[in-house]
Amino acid sequence: MSYIMDNPREGDRIELKTDRRLTLEQLCWSGIKPGDTVLDMGCAAGTTSRMIGELVGPGGRVVGIDASRERIEQGMAHPEQLQSIEYRQGDAYLLPAADGEFDVSWSRFLFEYLNRPREALAELIRVTRTGGTVCVSDLDGNCIWHHPCSGSLRSGLAEALRTLGDSFNPHAGKQLYTLFHEAGLRDIKVDIRPYHTIIGAISPREQAHWQLKLEGVAHALRRRGWSESKAAALVYAFSEHLRSPDTMTYSVIFTVKGVRA
Repeated sequence: MSYIMDNPREGDRIELKTDRRLTLEQLCWSGIKPGDTVLDMGCAAGTTSRMIGELVGPGGRVVGIDASRERIEQGMAHPEQLQSIEYRQGDAYLLPAADGEFDVSWSRFLFEYLNRPREALAELIRVTRTGGTVCVSDLDGNCIWHHPCSGSLRSGLAEALRTLGDSFNPHAGKQLYTLFHEAGLRDIKVDIRPYHTIIGAISPREQAHWQLKLEGVAHALRRRGWSESKAAALVYAFSEHLRSPDTMTYSVIFTVKGVRA
């Protein structure tokens, strides 16, 4: 599995962009409680793993799994690292975890980068105990819903999506319910909220996050054959849209949970 956003600053970007209030609300909605053993699949540098650690308390356990050794090392070295968290390097399609190891298996902002989401969901189910909960959260419309959208931005985004191919799915969120249903999970529930809602000129704090995000996208496009100038032109058009006082950008976040039968 090749993560298109992988670069030396990715851990910092995720730390900067994570909305603690929203993330805690989603984690509580998933049903995580004190004493639980919880998987955080695609944990990056452990930003969400540490929040899960707070929820499960000293009697619980968190296992963060990520494909990047660099992100795992960042998580282990974080100054707020909790004793209840264990990190493992591993692939989403072959998790380094035992059958039925977890009460809750959680993944956020990973499925949009997976080209075999059914296999990844099957792994989440495998490592969840019978009667336990599988919960996945991801976006619909990530980076593609804008109004008004200039011709240069529209054409640049369309070509970028073609270039990234099956390494990025901007509509992963709305597909989660069907994946859960087809996988045989029961008592499936869906939570839908607005996300990436930028109306008018972007704030300085959001600008810092988006700059890192756009740098990551440009890096991925250059690795797939785009020239420096072509990638820079797309970043410029996107940045101009975000800075404009008469535009908006938005996406929706879907969080889906189900019980392993």
